[in-house]
Amino acid sequence: MGAAAFESVGRVSLLRGRMNSKDVEFDGNAYFGYVWRIIVGLILFTGCKKAPVPPLSQESQFPEAVARILIKRCAGCHTNMGGASNSPMHEEQASPVMPSTSMLNLTRWDSLFYGPSREVPIVIPGDVEWSHILWKVNPNPAWGPTSEPICPPPMPDSSNFLSREEIEVLRAWIAQGAPNAAGQRPWEERKRSCHRKAFVCASGSDVVAVFDLDTYHLLYQIPVGVRPGQIESPHYIQLSPDGKYFYVTLIAGAAVEKYRTDTYEKVGRVEVGADPAHIEFSSDGRYAVVTHFTDVAPIKLTLIDAERMQVLDELRDPLGQIIARPHGLWITPDFRYAYVTANAGNYLTKVEISQDRTRFVDFEQIPLAPSMVPQADPRWGPYQIIPEPTGQYYFVSCDASNEVRVFRQRDDSLVAVIPTAAAPKLMTYHEGLVYVACLKARAPALQGDKLGAVAVIDALNLRLLTHIYGTGHLPRGIGVDPVRKQLLLSFENLAGMDPPHHYVGGIPGMPAKLYVLQIPSFQIKAVREFALVGYGLAISP
Repeated sequence: MGAAAFESVGRVSLLRGRMNSKDVEFDGNAYFGYVWRIIVGLILFTGCKKAPVPPLSQESQFPEAVARILIKRCAGCHTNMGGASNSPMHEEQASPVMPSTSMLNLTRWDSLFYGPSREVPIVIPGDVEWSHILWKVNPNPAWGPTSEPICPPPMPDSSNFLSREEIEVLRAWIAQGAPNAAGQRPWEERKRSCHRKAFVCASGSDVVAVFDLDTYHLLYQIPVGVRPGQIESPHYIQLSPDGKYFYVTLIAGAAVEKYRTDTYEKVGRVEVGADPAHIEFSSDGRYAVVTHFTDVAPIKLTLIDAERMQVLDELRDPLGQIIARPHGLWITPDFRYAYVTANAGNYLTKVEISQDRTRFVDFEQIPLAPSMVPQADPRWGPYQIIPEPTGQYYFVSCDASNEVRVFRQRDDSLVAVIPTAAAPKLMTYHEGLVYVACLKARAPALQGDKLGAVAVIDALNLRLLTHIYGTGHLPRGIGVDPVRKQLLLSFENLAGMDPPHHYVGGIPGMPAKLYVLQIPSFQIKAVREFALVGYGLAISP
């Protein structure tokens, strides 16, 4: 191409030289030098192309459409200034309370899923309602919840705010599980195991939050229930004996639902009647009993086939004379007797189950003290019942009389009354100690206006050892991770008494809290936020 261009330009130039020969003397050497420089320039221009700019997704691992928003619009302020990696995808052994950087890093996909100080994940895979990055970039309350200050920091005319279309791109990406550019979703490897997880009910949001027991990361929030627009209120959660499934009672949904603990897939739902509260299993996991926390509905206990998710039998008590508002439940290891607390009475009810495990056969009532006549009586409030594993005692929390009553298993006789802080509710046992969540305990000097404490009881000597204060507001769920020897507590946190990590407008309440305490020092190891109204929890070690 260079030679052809040279010849063409030369002919034209010579012709022009002849046409102007009367006026200008043609300098061939100078002219051809000039033409040569033009040709070389053309060759260089056409032969050298600008190196392609690598896509934003290549370095950040975000899908390209997401990278164009987060990298170009947000990462300028939110980057890892310390230079160290703070990727939660590779931190299984990292310290849960000392992150490598306290800044929010939006430059890489694999550092997006826990947020500042790891307390609040800004993206929860699959959960657009509680991924608060959408709140932070939303300048218009008509589009959804907002969280001040809005990002990016506004120009005087607000022209740099994200558009609704850009927010919808982020929303659709999160709804798909927030995959990276290669299609990998965060925490997918955790779906290959049933273990090292805590499952926590968010009673005000119809989700079950899943936490990693080693890093305390919020892995997922599992939607529960089937009724759009109606809160079915997950109340209590229990694992099957083999740990492969969890069962959750929906106290406002009249049902029990069953999910896999590895993949979080729903595998069953059974309608059991109004106000299902507590659930316990036979040792093989085949059968279960459900209590109904109600004064008015006729059904007080339901016996179900937990594998097929079918109702086998019901104990009906329309007048409340057998079990006045049943709640707590303990089943003997042979599945012959179900002990049930009568929260509106002064007694427990011991219900016999048939040998083939398909029917309720008979019952007897056990007064909270030998001198009592079993009857409806609001002064006591027996709430939950748990055994200790040696087979010697079982413990009954009484939320109206602020005490734990201890009975001997072999003859159901009362052996001790242990005073506690106000409103003892759920309990858990670990290595000779019973931990009791006391919902309404007050200690202004230790925790201001927060309500709640944990009573610690010596289960062998039957005495109160201490109360733990200074954690969250209104404790509900309680459990122990036996591997790391840590106490987990879920809190309702109504009215935001335990302040949220960030201001939120447009949601119906303040986030619930999960606290992790080290045993035996009871030092706080981690605090995590999740959806609304923390309730029952279950631990898969």
